[in-house]
Amino acid sequence: MKRRLIVLLILAAIVAGVLYYQRVTRPTELVLTGIVTTEDVIVSAQVQGRLTSLKVREGDQVKAGEKIATIDPREWQADVAYARSNSRAAATQVSEAAANLQFEQMQTHNQIVQAEANLAAAQAAVTQGKADLENAQLSFTREKAAFEQRVESQQAYDQARTQLAAQEAHVDALGKQAAAAQAAVELARSNESQITSRQAMLDMQKHQAAAMNAQADKAQVQLGYTDVTAPINGIVDVRAARQGEVVQPAQAIVTLINPDDLWVRADVEETYIDRIRLGDKMTVRFPSGATREGTVFYRAVDADYATQRDVSRTKRDIRTFEVRLRCDNKDRAMAVGMTAYVILPLKDSAAPGSTQP
Repeated sequence: MKRRLIVLLILAAIVAGVLYYQRVTRPTELVLTGIVTTEDVIVSAQVQGRLTSLKVREGDQVKAGEKIATIDPREWQADVAYARSNSRAAATQVSEAAANLQFEQMQTHNQIVQAEANLAAAQAAVTQGKADLENAQLSFTREKAAFEQRVESQQAYDQARTQLAAQEAHVDALGKQAAAAQAAVELARSNESQITSRQAMLDMQKHQAAAMNAQADKAQVQLGYTDVTAPINGIVDVRAARQGEVVQPAQAIVTLINPDDLWVRADVEETYIDRIRLGDKMTVRFPSGATREGTVFYRAVDADYATQRDVSRTKRDIRTFEVRLRCDNKDRAMAVGMTAYVILPLKDSAAPGSTQP
């Protein structure tokens, strides 16, 4: 009985020792190895040409809008001159077409006015002729009655009859003249359709001139692209091209970084990601031993692959998460590519301890 009690006490002591060892040796913090990085800005060519000058080197500081390279502008200057010449020619054609249209409008208007006046005069002459014809008919009727009663002579009767026939012929001629005047009016008015056609042609030429102006403006803009400027304040990190090389559109010339927008990037397995929240403050230590505070502003799955294989009954992959911390870099001590160690506290640990990088 005593031997059994002694064995139980020994087993209990062993279990207690193991639990105590695990509790004491459990780390209170996890050290994540990371790197100082940022989003670089690639300054690329927007037009094709030879780099006639490249004013910066790696490490140079540049300001936004500062010229950093020049592409040979001669080809684009020629394009601008050609486009401007076409634009001036199109403007001249528009002016000429507008003047011709105005002249034809005035001429057509005058022709219509004159034709309408001639028509009115012809219609008035027809009216007068019909009145004279009616008077001649009355005179002939009287002369005929007097001649039949032997009151008038044959000569007077013949004269009245011939006057009536002459007046009838005159009225018929006047009617034909009025018809001709009416046709002249319709012809003059038909010219208005030609004016409409010329107006449409003028509008088309105006659109063509506007297109030529747009081409000239585009050529001027492309000429401006021969001066390559820095889009941000930053430091030249990489020179991807050299003076004298021929560059293509979208080809990188230099890469800029903003030293005031650096952060520390570290990877952590999802076992610990629930301990990290946006806005958390963590200590960042550099190889020199210097430390500074970092603020978590980003966390997300790093990649769709596993860093470990869970051999428990779930048999799932343990993913890696990316964490980013922003640190104060006013002293410019941080640089892209530096190693940085992020201290992740393990708050549920009870005994002190640490894992060194």
